Amino acid sequence: MLKSVEFNIDWYKNFIENTNEKNLLVKKISDLLEGKPVNSCLEIGLGISPYFAEGLAKTFNRYLIIEKRKFKGNIPKGVEVINADWGKIGLKESFDVIIASHVIYYFEDKKKAIKKMLRSLNKKGRIFFVVNGKSSDYGPLKSAFGEMVGVKYRFTYDDLIKLLSRRKFREYTLPSVIKFDSCEKLFETLRLSFDSYPDEYERMKDMVIKYFKENLRGNKFIIDQKIIEVSLL
Repeated sequence: MLKSVEFNIDWYKNFIENTNEKNLLVKKISDLLEGKPVNSCLEIGLGISPYFAEGLAKTFNRYLIIEKRKFKGNIPKGVEVINADWGKIGLKESFDVIIASHVIYYFEDKKKAIKKMLRSLNKKGRIFFVVNGKSSDYGPLKSAFGEMVGVKYRFTYDDLIKLLSRRKFREYTLPSVIKFDSCEKLFETLRLSFDSYPDEYERMKDMVIKYFKENLRGNKFIIDQKIIEVSLL
């Protein structure tokens, strides 16, 4: 079991401000919801802003967010937020839709967290997991960084697919773009993606920037966002 990684608000904010990730994800999930049971939705993990709730809450009669940290920002009307740890909270209700965007990475026991989500689904319910893929610019960078620090990088995508190996699921790829005007700026934007190795990332700054200059073309860094859709049926 791997030690959990602490969520860094500043790194997250810097990342989100420089990518179109959230807009792509909200639009795709909205499209996938059309014509399906959407009475209730559970979102696990809020981040720094209720992006999904702002775009999707009106679709549901009931929209609940479970967020470990205390959130002081504005919440869309009709959306309920419970300040609790997903691994510890006891929910007595089930949902038509569960959204777990970039949260699997932070669970110490991923298998237990996913089982709990599946138990929280209605019979025809669906979970939308969101993780980074292994292709485009992101995957090769992570593998190269692993070689720099002498470890084999472990992708959350691989962990998730392995845990879902006995279930049917659909996978969708959404390439998100980080625009940058210097390799130094890109290095800072990507700190969130290396929060399990913060000291090593800083120590390898010159090597990482050299990697950018040798392997990236133009001023765009592509991350393939993966939506993994799982249902009980």
